[in-house]
Amino acid sequence: MAGTWLARGINLGDRALIRGMLGPSTMAERVSELERTRSLAVDDATAALRRVERDLHDGAQMRLAALAMNLGMAREKLEDPDNETVKELIDAAHRNAVDALADLRDLARGIHPPVLDSGLASALATLATSSAIPAAVTADIGPRPAPAIETIAYFCAAELIANATKHSYANQIKINIRTERGGLLHLEVSDDGVGGADVARGSGLAGLAQRVSTVDGRLEVSSPAGGPTTVTVELPLRA
Repeated sequence: MAGTWLARGINLGDRALIRGMLGPSTMAERVSELERTRSLAVDDATAALRRVERDLHDGAQMRLAALAMNLGMAREKLEDPDNETVKELIDAAHRNAVDALADLRDLARGIHPPVLDSGLASALATLATSSAIPAAVTADIGPRPAPAIETIAYFCAAELIANATKHSYANQIKINIRTERGGLLHLEVSDDGVGGADVARGSGLAGLAQRVSTVDGRLEVSSPAGGPTTVTVELPLRA
């Protein structure tokens, strides 16, 4: 009899311990800690990419630019016909240096577009001016988003403009960016093209949706046959 009561007491104690370990408050604390850890990881990754971008800009790019200039000056001074072979070698080296410099610049821009240093609204305005299809930007951004969020929003807009240029046959693109209550950044890119855009069919939309989801954002596509196409991206202001 005493053993039965002892077993029941142990079982009750185990149940209480399990409830304490898996209770709502404990689970909420664990979720909160996981969110905080992920936020730190995103911020750390963004900072690391910025350092790489600065190193590329201030280091390798500068050295290659100096090399290309020196090779160009050397080529100009080699006017003696007897130096034709040397001149050809310098020409080839100069072309390689220029090509490598262009590749590094593209890589650096892919990590962190320098235009974002002036803010997301300015960066999107610059992006619109380079669009092959006339593009207009309206912006109403209150508190500045975190750098990681700005980068995601910028690359979403850039990819959506590129998609519209390739597939939409549109005459105009509209970009709207604004902050909303609840700490959200709302990006909307629309065009008056032929429609038919579908996340399941590629066109970079699936990759954008996955990238947005890494910070608990969401992407929605409205693109009926015949158009228009509207892609909406919602991101938290902080990762």
